[in-house]
Amino acid sequence: MRKWMTWITAIAIVSVLFAAGCSNAGTSEQAGNDAKTSDGKSSGKVTIKINFGDAELAKNLVAEFEKENPDIKLEQVPTDYNKLMAMIAAGNAPDIIRVIAATELPNYVIKGMALDLTPYFETSDVFKADDFLPAVNLYKYDMATGTQGTGPIYGFPKDWSQDFTLFYNKKIFEAAGIEPPDTAEPMTWQQLLDLAKKLTKKEGGKVSQYGLVYYNGHTAANQDLLLLQLAQTGKSIYSEDFSQADLTKPEVKELLHYWADAVKSNIGPNPVNQDPDWGGTSFINGKAAMMITGYWYTGLLRGDAKAKEHLDDFSMAPAPVMPGGTRMSPTGAAVGGIIYSKTQHPKEAWRVFEWFFGGKPADDRARSGWGLPATKSRLELMPNATNFDKASLEFTNNELKFADKFIGYNPYVSAQAAAAIFDKHFTPVYFGKDSVDSAADKMTKEMNILIQEGKDIAGAE
Repeated sequence: MRKWMTWITAIAIVSVLFAAGCSNAGTSEQAGNDAKTSDGKSSGKVTIKINFGDAELAKNLVAEFEKENPDIKLEQVPTDYNKLMAMIAAGNAPDIIRVIAATELPNYVIKGMALDLTPYFETSDVFKADDFLPAVNLYKYDMATGTQGTGPIYGFPKDWSQDFTLFYNKKIFEAAGIEPPDTAEPMTWQQLLDLAKKLTKKEGGKVSQYGLVYYNGHTAANQDLLLLQLAQTGKSIYSEDFSQADLTKPEVKELLHYWADAVKSNIGPNPVNQDPDWGGTSFINGKAAMMITGYWYTGLLRGDAKAKEHLDDFSMAPAPVMPGGTRMSPTGAAVGGIIYSKTQHPKEAWRVFEWFFGGKPADDRARSGWGLPATKSRLELMPNATNFDKASLEFTNNELKFADKFIGYNPYVSAQAAAAIFDKHFTPVYFGKDSVDSAADKMTKEMNILIQEGKDIAGAE
Protein backbone atom coordinates (compact mmCIF):
# COMPACT_ATOMS: atom_id res chain seq x y z
CA MET A 1 0.00 0.00 0.00
CA ARG A 2 2.80 2.40 0.88
CA LYS A 3 4.55 1.78 -2.47
CA TRP A 4 1.28 2.39 -4.32
CA MET A 5 0.61 5.68 -2.53
CA THR A 6 4.21 6.80 -3.13
CA TRP A 7 3.83 6.10 -6.83
CA ILE A 8 0.53 7.93 -7.13
CA THR A 9 1.96 10.92 -5.24
CA ALA A 10 5.04 11.08 -7.46
CA ILE A 11 3.02 10.84 -10.66
CA ALA A 12 0.59 13.48 -9.42
CA ILE A 13 3.51 15.84 -8.84
CA VAL A 14 4.79 15.13 -12.34
CA SER A 15 1.39 15.91 -13.87
CA VAL A 16 1.19 19.26 -12.06
CA LEU A 17 4.63 20.38 -13.22
CA PHE A 18 4.49 18.89 -16.69
CA ALA A 19 2.43 21.74 -18.14
CA ALA A 20 4.92 24.28 -16.87
CA GLY A 21 7.76 22.28 -18.39
CA CYS A 22 6.12 22.41 -21.82
CA SER A 23 6.57 26.17 -21.98
CA ASN A 24 10.34 25.69 -21.78
CA ALA A 25 10.52 23.29 -24.72
CA GLY A 26 11.51 25.95 -27.22
CA THR A 27 14.33 27.40 -25.15
CA SER A 28 15.55 23.91 -24.25
CA GLU A 29 15.84 22.97 -27.92
CA GLN A 30 17.65 26.19 -28.65
CA ALA A 31 20.06 25.61 -25.77
CA GLY A 32 20.96 22.25 -27.25
CA ASN A 33 21.75 23.67 -30.68
CA ASP A 34 23.81 26.78 -30.04
CA ALA A 35 27.56 27.25 -30.65
CA LYS A 36 28.02 24.37 -33.10
CA THR A 37 31.30 23.59 -34.88
CA SER A 38 31.57 22.61 -38.55
CA ASP A 39 31.11 18.91 -37.78
CA GLY A 40 27.85 19.53 -35.89
CA LYS A 41 29.27 19.12 -32.38
CA SER A 42 28.93 21.74 -29.65
CA SER A 43 31.97 23.97 -29.28
CA GLY A 44 31.62 23.94 -25.47
CA LYS A 45 31.51 20.93 -23.15
CA VAL A 46 27.98 19.67 -22.48
CA THR A 47 27.06 17.53 -19.46
CA ILE A 48 24.75 14.64 -20.22
CA LYS A 49 23.22 12.94 -17.20
CA ILE A 50 22.63 9.23 -17.62
CA ASN A 51 20.48 7.20 -15.23
CA PHE A 52 22.74 4.09 -15.14
CA GLY A 53 25.15 3.16 -12.36
CA ASP A 54 28.59 1.55 -12.34
CA ALA A 55 27.19 -1.98 -12.53
CA GLU A 56 25.74 -1.23 -15.97
CA LEU A 57 28.17 1.44 -17.13
CA ALA A 58 31.71 0.97 -15.85
CA LYS A 59 33.91 3.99 -15.14
CA ASN A 60 36.50 2.91 -17.71
CA LEU A 61 33.83 2.99 -20.43
CA VAL A 62 32.79 6.48 -19.35
CA ALA A 63 36.42 7.58 -19.57
CA GLU A 64 36.76 6.05 -23.05
CA PHE A 65 33.65 7.83 -24.27
CA GLU A 66 34.74 11.20 -22.89
CA LYS A 67 38.15 10.81 -24.51
CA GLU A 68 36.56 10.14 -27.90
CA ASN A 69 33.94 12.86 -27.36
CA PRO A 70 35.75 15.74 -25.63
CA ASP A 71 32.71 18.01 -26.00
CA ILE A 72 30.58 15.78 -23.70
CA LYS A 73 30.91 15.05 -20.00
CA LEU A 74 28.97 12.03 -18.77
CA GLU A 75 27.44 12.27 -15.32
CA GLN A 76 25.98 9.06 -13.87
CA VAL A 77 22.92 9.58 -11.68
CA PRO A 78 21.69 6.13 -10.61
CA THR A 79 18.45 6.29 -8.63
CA ASP A 80 15.35 4.26 -7.84
CA TYR A 81 11.94 4.77 -9.45
CA ASN A 82 10.44 7.03 -6.79
CA LYS A 83 13.52 9.28 -6.62
CA LEU A 84 13.51 9.48 -10.40
CA MET A 85 9.88 10.63 -10.37
CA ALA A 86 10.79 13.28 -7.80
CA MET A 87 13.71 14.47 -9.98
CA ILE A 88 11.39 14.75 -12.97
CA ALA A 89 8.87 16.70 -10.90
CA ALA A 90 11.63 19.04 -9.74
CA GLY A 91 12.80 19.67 -13.31
CA ASN A 92 16.12 17.94 -12.71
CA ALA A 93 15.64 14.72 -14.66
CA PRO A 94 18.54 12.84 -16.28
CA ASP A 95 18.90 13.31 -20.03
CA ILE A 96 18.88 9.52 -20.49
CA ILE A 97 16.44 7.72 -18.22
CA ARG A 98 16.77 4.06 -17.27
CA VAL A 99 13.50 2.21 -17.89
CA ILE A 100 13.34 -0.60 -15.36
CA ALA A 101 11.10 -2.63 -17.68
CA ALA A 102 9.84 -1.99 -21.20
CA THR A 103 6.36 -2.69 -19.86
CA GLU A 104 6.58 0.74 -18.19
CA LEU A 105 7.32 2.54 -21.48
CA PRO A 106 3.69 3.52 -22.32
CA ASN A 107 3.49 5.18 -18.89
CA TYR A 108 6.40 7.47 -19.80
CA VAL A 109 5.02 8.18 -23.28
CA ILE A 110 1.47 9.11 -22.31
CA LYS A 111 2.82 11.45 -19.65
CA GLY A 112 5.01 13.24 -22.19
CA MET A 113 8.32 12.22 -20.60
CA ALA A 114 9.84 10.30 -23.55
CA LEU A 115 11.37 11.92 -26.62
CA ASP A 116 10.21 10.45 -29.94
CA LEU A 117 13.44 8.94 -31.30
CA THR A 118 12.04 7.81 -34.66
CA PRO A 119 13.91 10.44 -36.73
CA TYR A 120 17.15 9.65 -34.90
CA PHE A 121 16.86 5.90 -35.55
CA GLU A 122 15.92 6.48 -39.19
CA THR A 123 19.15 8.40 -39.85
CA SER A 124 21.45 6.37 -37.58
CA ASP A 125 24.52 4.62 -38.93
CA VAL A 126 24.63 2.48 -35.80
CA PHE A 127 21.09 1.09 -35.53
CA LYS A 128 19.57 -0.88 -38.40
CA ALA A 129 15.92 -1.94 -38.13
CA ASP A 130 16.48 -5.25 -39.91
CA ASP A 131 19.01 -6.19 -37.20
CA PHE A 132 16.58 -5.69 -34.30
CA LEU A 133 15.37 -8.60 -32.18
CA PRO A 134 11.68 -8.67 -31.06
CA ALA A 135 12.24 -6.95 -27.70
CA VAL A 136 13.06 -3.68 -29.50
CA ASN A 137 9.41 -3.38 -30.53
CA LEU A 138 8.44 -3.01 -26.88
CA TYR A 139 10.00 0.44 -27.05
CA LYS A 140 7.45 1.46 -29.68
CA TYR A 141 4.11 2.90 -28.69
CA ASP A 142 1.17 4.13 -30.76
CA MET A 143 -0.62 6.87 -28.83
CA ALA A 144 -3.59 6.85 -31.23
CA THR A 145 -4.44 3.19 -30.68
CA GLY A 146 -2.85 2.65 -27.27
CA THR A 147 -0.82 -0.21 -28.75
CA GLN A 148 2.64 -1.18 -27.53
CA GLY A 149 4.83 -2.76 -30.18
CA THR A 150 3.88 -0.46 -33.07
CA GLY A 151 4.20 3.23 -33.82
CA PRO A 152 7.05 5.64 -33.03
CA ILE A 153 10.11 4.30 -31.21
CA TYR A 154 10.93 5.96 -27.91
CA GLY A 155 13.80 3.90 -26.54
CA PHE A 156 15.90 0.77 -26.77
CA PRO A 157 16.62 -2.32 -24.62
CA LYS A 158 19.94 -2.57 -22.81
CA ASP A 159 19.46 -6.34 -22.74
CA TRP A 160 16.55 -8.70 -22.28
CA SER A 161 15.52 -12.30 -21.75
CA GLN A 162 12.56 -14.53 -22.41
CA ASP A 163 11.71 -14.43 -18.72
CA PHE A 164 9.14 -17.22 -18.51
CA THR A 165 11.33 -20.07 -19.70
CA LEU A 166 12.36 -22.77 -17.21
CA PHE A 167 15.68 -23.71 -15.69
CA TYR A 168 15.84 -27.13 -14.09
CA ASN A 169 18.33 -29.15 -12.06
CA LYS A 170 18.96 -32.52 -13.71
CA LYS A 171 20.34 -34.06 -10.51
CA ILE A 172 17.14 -33.38 -8.59
CA PHE A 173 15.07 -35.01 -11.32
CA GLU A 174 17.40 -38.03 -11.39
CA ALA A 175 17.20 -38.42 -7.61
CA ALA A 176 13.40 -38.32 -7.77
CA GLY A 177 13.27 -40.78 -10.67
CA ILE A 178 11.27 -38.29 -12.73
CA GLU A 179 11.76 -37.53 -16.42
CA PRO A 180 13.05 -33.95 -16.85
CA PRO A 181 11.20 -31.41 -19.01
CA ASP A 182 11.55 -31.55 -22.77
CA THR A 183 13.98 -28.91 -24.01
CA ALA A 184 12.00 -28.31 -27.20
CA GLU A 185 8.30 -28.83 -26.48
CA PRO A 186 6.54 -26.85 -23.73
CA MET A 187 4.52 -28.25 -20.85
CA THR A 188 1.08 -26.91 -20.07
CA TRP A 189 0.76 -24.80 -16.95
CA GLN A 190 -1.16 -27.60 -15.25
CA GLN A 191 1.56 -30.11 -16.08
CA LEU A 192 4.10 -27.70 -14.60
CA LEU A 193 2.10 -27.42 -11.37
CA ASP A 194 1.66 -31.18 -11.10
CA LEU A 195 5.37 -31.72 -11.70
CA ALA A 196 6.30 -29.07 -9.13
CA LYS A 197 4.13 -30.78 -6.52
CA LYS A 198 5.92 -34.09 -7.09
CA LEU A 199 9.32 -32.44 -6.66
CA THR A 200 8.44 -30.53 -3.49
CA LYS A 201 9.83 -32.13 -0.32
CA LYS A 202 9.03 -31.50 3.33
CA GLU A 203 10.96 -32.38 6.44
CA GLY A 204 9.52 -31.84 9.90
CA GLY A 205 6.60 -29.90 8.46
CA LYS A 206 8.91 -27.48 6.60
CA VAL A 207 9.74 -27.37 2.90
CA SER A 208 13.26 -28.68 2.32
CA GLN A 209 13.07 -28.64 -1.47
CA TYR A 210 10.88 -26.49 -3.69
CA GLY A 211 9.38 -27.82 -6.90
CA LEU A 212 9.20 -24.42 -8.59
CA VAL A 213 10.47 -20.93 -7.77
CA TYR A 214 9.73 -17.71 -9.63
CA TYR A 215 12.56 -15.26 -10.29
CA ASN A 216 10.50 -12.12 -9.77
CA GLY A 217 8.96 -12.85 -6.40
CA HIS A 218 6.72 -15.41 -4.80
CA THR A 219 5.45 -18.47 -6.64
CA ALA A 220 1.96 -17.01 -6.43
CA ALA A 221 -0.54 -14.95 -8.41
CA ASN A 222 0.79 -11.75 -9.93
CA GLN A 223 0.01 -9.55 -12.90
CA ASP A 224 2.88 -10.84 -15.07
CA LEU A 225 1.93 -14.50 -14.80
CA LEU A 226 -1.81 -13.95 -15.19
CA LEU A 227 -1.42 -11.66 -18.21
CA LEU A 228 0.88 -14.20 -19.90
CA GLN A 229 -1.46 -17.13 -19.26
CA LEU A 230 -4.45 -15.15 -20.51
CA ALA A 231 -2.59 -13.80 -23.55
CA GLN A 232 -1.86 -17.36 -24.64
CA THR A 233 -5.61 -17.83 -25.08
CA GLY A 234 -6.23 -14.40 -26.59
CA LYS A 235 -7.69 -12.91 -23.41
CA SER A 236 -6.73 -10.37 -20.78
CA ILE A 237 -7.56 -8.80 -17.44
CA TYR A 238 -8.10 -5.55 -19.37
CA SER A 239 -10.48 -4.34 -22.06
CA GLU A 240 -9.05 -3.83 -25.53
CA ASP A 241 -8.64 -0.08 -25.00
CA PHE A 242 -7.30 -0.61 -21.43
CA SER A 243 -10.09 1.57 -20.01
CA GLN A 244 -11.43 -1.20 -17.76
CA ALA A 245 -10.15 -4.15 -15.73
CA ASP A 246 -12.19 -7.22 -14.87
CA LEU A 247 -10.72 -9.95 -12.69
CA THR A 248 -14.15 -11.48 -12.06
CA LYS A 249 -14.29 -13.13 -15.49
CA PRO A 250 -14.40 -16.96 -15.27
CA GLU A 251 -11.08 -17.42 -17.09
CA VAL A 252 -9.34 -15.03 -14.69
CA LYS A 253 -10.82 -16.60 -11.57
CA GLU A 254 -9.79 -20.03 -12.86
CA LEU A 255 -6.19 -18.86 -12.92
CA LEU A 256 -6.49 -17.23 -9.51
CA HIS A 257 -7.63 -20.62 -8.18
CA TYR A 258 -4.62 -22.18 -9.95
CA TRP A 259 -2.16 -19.94 -8.10
CA ALA A 260 -4.04 -20.34 -4.82
CA ASP A 261 -3.51 -24.09 -5.25
CA ALA A 262 0.19 -23.50 -5.93
CA VAL A 263 0.52 -21.57 -2.66
CA LYS A 264 -1.47 -24.13 -0.70
CA SER A 265 0.86 -26.84 -2.03
CA ASN A 266 3.94 -24.79 -1.06
CA ILE A 267 5.70 -25.58 -4.33
CA GLY A 268 7.75 -22.40 -3.88
CA PRO A 269 8.23 -19.45 -1.52
CA ASN A 270 4.96 -17.59 -1.05
CA PRO A 271 3.21 -15.15 1.33
CA VAL A 272 2.33 -18.02 3.67
CA ASN A 273 5.62 -19.88 3.44
CA GLN A 274 8.16 -17.04 3.47
CA ASP A 275 11.80 -17.65 2.62
CA PRO A 276 14.63 -15.14 3.23
CA ASP A 277 16.32 -16.26 -0.01
CA TRP A 278 15.07 -15.20 -3.41
CA GLY A 279 14.29 -17.93 -5.93
CA GLY A 280 17.64 -17.68 -7.70
CA THR A 281 19.53 -18.45 -4.49
CA SER A 282 17.31 -21.42 -3.70
CA PHE A 283 17.87 -22.84 -7.18
CA ILE A 284 21.61 -22.31 -7.23
CA ASN A 285 21.91 -23.98 -3.80
CA GLY A 286 20.05 -27.08 -4.96
CA LYS A 287 16.97 -26.23 -2.91
CA ALA A 288 14.67 -25.89 -5.95
CA ALA A 289 14.08 -28.27 -8.85
CA MET A 290 12.82 -25.69 -11.34
CA MET A 291 12.84 -21.94 -11.76
CA ILE A 292 10.84 -19.62 -14.02
CA THR A 293 13.38 -17.16 -15.41
CA GLY A 294 15.25 -16.13 -18.54
CA TYR A 295 18.63 -16.56 -20.22
CA TRP A 296 20.15 -13.79 -18.06
CA TYR A 297 20.28 -16.31 -15.21
CA THR A 298 23.07 -18.18 -17.04
CA GLY A 299 25.29 -15.25 -16.07
CA LEU A 300 24.59 -15.85 -12.40
CA LEU A 301 25.21 -19.60 -12.71
CA ARG A 302 28.38 -19.01 -14.71
CA GLY A 303 29.68 -16.57 -12.12
CA ASP A 304 28.82 -18.50 -8.96
CA ALA A 305 31.84 -20.20 -7.38
CA LYS A 306 30.00 -23.47 -6.68
CA ALA A 307 27.57 -23.59 -9.59
CA LYS A 308 30.22 -23.04 -12.27
CA GLU A 309 31.89 -26.30 -11.19
CA HIS A 310 28.84 -28.33 -12.27
CA LEU A 311 27.12 -26.26 -14.96
CA ASP A 312 26.15 -29.39 -16.90
CA ASP A 313 23.65 -30.18 -14.12
CA PHE A 314 21.50 -27.30 -15.33
CA SER A 315 19.33 -27.05 -18.42
CA MET A 316 16.57 -24.93 -19.92
CA ALA A 317 13.04 -25.73 -21.09
CA PRO A 318 10.38 -23.70 -22.95
CA ALA A 319 7.90 -21.36 -21.32
CA PRO A 320 4.70 -23.24 -20.33
CA VAL A 321 1.57 -22.82 -22.45
CA MET A 322 -2.16 -22.90 -21.78
CA PRO A 323 -4.01 -25.92 -23.24
CA GLY A 324 -4.89 -25.16 -26.85
CA GLY A 325 -3.24 -21.77 -26.50
CA THR A 326 -0.63 -19.93 -28.55
CA ARG A 327 2.96 -20.66 -27.65
CA MET A 328 4.59 -17.47 -26.40
CA SER A 329 7.99 -16.76 -24.88
CA PRO A 330 8.00 -13.03 -24.14
CA THR A 331 10.20 -10.87 -22.02
CA GLY A 332 9.00 -9.67 -18.65
CA ALA A 333 11.45 -6.80 -18.38
CA ALA A 334 13.79 -5.72 -21.22
CA VAL A 335 15.53 -3.05 -19.17
CA GLY A 336 16.45 -0.14 -21.39
CA GLY A 337 16.39 3.60 -21.72
CA ILE A 338 14.70 6.66 -23.17
CA ILE A 339 15.80 10.24 -23.73
CA TYR A 340 13.92 12.69 -21.55
CA SER A 341 11.60 14.81 -23.68
CA LYS A 342 12.77 18.04 -22.01
CA THR A 343 16.49 17.45 -22.36
CA GLN A 344 18.32 20.65 -23.21
CA HIS A 345 20.81 18.74 -25.36
CA PRO A 346 18.93 16.19 -27.51
CA LYS A 347 21.69 15.76 -30.12
CA GLU A 348 24.41 15.15 -27.55
CA ALA A 349 22.07 12.89 -25.57
CA TRP A 350 21.48 10.87 -28.74
CA ARG A 351 25.24 10.42 -29.28
CA VAL A 352 25.52 9.01 -25.77
CA PHE A 353 22.40 6.89 -26.30
CA GLU A 354 23.70 5.53 -29.61
CA TRP A 355 27.03 4.61 -28.00
CA PHE A 356 25.59 3.02 -24.85
CA PHE A 357 22.90 0.96 -26.60
CA GLY A 358 24.65 0.35 -29.91
CA GLY A 359 28.40 0.63 -29.31
CA LYS A 360 31.13 -0.97 -27.20
CA PRO A 361 29.02 -1.17 -24.01
CA ALA A 362 26.45 -3.23 -25.96
CA ASP A 363 29.23 -5.53 -27.26
CA ASP A 364 30.55 -6.03 -23.73
CA ARG A 365 27.08 -6.84 -22.39
CA ALA A 366 26.55 -9.49 -25.07
CA ARG A 367 29.89 -11.12 -24.27
CA SER A 368 29.03 -11.22 -20.56
CA GLY A 369 26.00 -13.45 -21.10
CA TRP A 370 23.94 -11.49 -18.58
CA GLY A 371 20.99 -11.28 -20.97
CA LEU A 372 20.32 -11.29 -24.69
CA PRO A 373 21.46 -8.43 -26.91
CA ALA A 374 18.85 -6.33 -28.69
CA THR A 375 20.36 -7.03 -32.12
CA LYS A 376 20.79 -10.23 -34.12
CA SER A 377 24.37 -9.39 -35.08
CA ARG A 378 25.48 -9.48 -31.43
CA LEU A 379 24.18 -13.01 -30.81
CA GLU A 380 27.51 -14.29 -32.11
CA LEU A 381 29.28 -12.47 -29.25
CA MET A 382 27.49 -14.41 -26.53
CA PRO A 383 29.29 -17.04 -24.40
CA ASN A 384 29.80 -20.26 -26.31
CA ALA A 385 32.84 -21.92 -24.71
CA THR A 386 31.36 -24.68 -22.52
CA ASN A 387 28.76 -27.37 -23.17
CA PHE A 388 26.43 -25.42 -20.88
CA ASP A 389 26.96 -22.24 -22.90
CA LYS A 390 26.40 -24.04 -26.20
CA ALA A 391 23.22 -25.75 -25.00
CA SER A 392 21.81 -22.56 -23.44
CA LEU A 393 22.53 -20.54 -26.56
CA GLU A 394 21.05 -23.18 -28.88
CA PHE A 395 17.92 -23.35 -26.73
CA THR A 396 17.59 -19.57 -26.66
CA ASN A 397 17.98 -19.25 -30.42
CA ASN A 398 15.23 -21.82 -30.91
CA GLU A 399 12.97 -20.07 -28.38
CA LEU A 400 13.39 -16.74 -30.22
CA LYS A 401 10.76 -17.92 -32.71
CA PHE A 402 8.17 -17.43 -29.98
CA ALA A 403 9.39 -14.07 -28.66
CA ASP A 404 7.50 -11.81 -31.05
CA LYS A 405 4.30 -11.66 -29.00
CA PHE A 406 4.04 -9.47 -25.92
CA ILE A 407 2.14 -9.30 -22.67
CA GLY A 408 -0.55 -6.62 -22.78
CA TYR A 409 0.18 -4.35 -19.83
CA ASN A 410 -2.11 -1.43 -19.01
CA PRO A 411 -0.41 1.92 -19.77
CA TYR A 412 -2.36 3.64 -16.99
CA VAL A 413 -1.30 1.32 -14.16
CA SER A 414 2.32 0.93 -13.11
CA ALA A 415 3.76 -2.47 -12.27
CA GLN A 416 4.28 -1.28 -8.69
CA ALA A 417 0.63 -0.29 -8.33
CA ALA A 418 -0.63 -3.57 -9.79
CA ALA A 419 1.62 -5.56 -7.45
CA ALA A 420 0.30 -3.62 -4.47
CA ILE A 421 -3.27 -4.53 -5.42
CA PHE A 422 -2.44 -8.23 -5.63
CA ASP A 423 -0.62 -8.09 -2.28
CA LYS A 424 -3.43 -6.22 -0.57
CA HIS A 425 -6.44 -8.14 -1.80
CA PHE A 426 -5.27 -11.62 -2.78
CA THR A 427 -2.91 -12.41 0.09
CA PRO A 428 -5.88 -12.93 2.48
CA VAL A 429 -7.08 -15.73 0.18
CA TYR A 430 -3.88 -17.67 0.86
CA PHE A 431 -4.52 -17.43 4.60
CA GLY A 432 -8.15 -18.51 4.27
CA LYS A 433 -9.38 -15.02 5.25
CA ASP A 434 -11.16 -14.32 1.95
CA SER A 435 -12.49 -16.13 -1.11
CA VAL A 436 -11.24 -15.92 -4.69
CA ASP A 437 -14.59 -14.45 -5.78
CA SER A 438 -14.51 -11.72 -3.14
CA ALA A 439 -10.85 -10.86 -3.76
CA ALA A 440 -11.39 -10.71 -7.53
CA ASP A 441 -14.22 -8.23 -7.02
CA LYS A 442 -12.11 -6.01 -4.73
CA MET A 443 -9.13 -6.13 -7.08
CA THR A 444 -11.32 -5.17 -10.02
CA LYS A 445 -12.75 -2.14 -8.24
CA GLU A 446 -9.37 -0.84 -7.09
CA MET A 447 -7.73 -1.51 -10.43
CA ASN A 448 -10.43 0.51 -12.21
CA ILE A 449 -9.93 3.42 -9.80
CA LEU A 450 -6.21 3.42 -10.68
CA ILE A 451 -6.95 3.22 -14.40
CA GLN A 452 -9.22 6.24 -14.21
CA GLU A 453 -6.64 8.15 -12.14
CA GLY A 454 -3.96 7.25 -14.68
CA LYS A 455 -6.14 8.40 -17.56
CA ASP A 456 -6.90 11.67 -15.77
CA ILE A 457 -3.20 12.32 -15.19
CA ALA A 458 -2.42 11.55 -18.82
CA GLY A 459 -5.32 13.65 -20.08
CA ALA A 460 -6.84 10.65 -21.84
CA GLU A 461 -10.56 10.59 -22.63
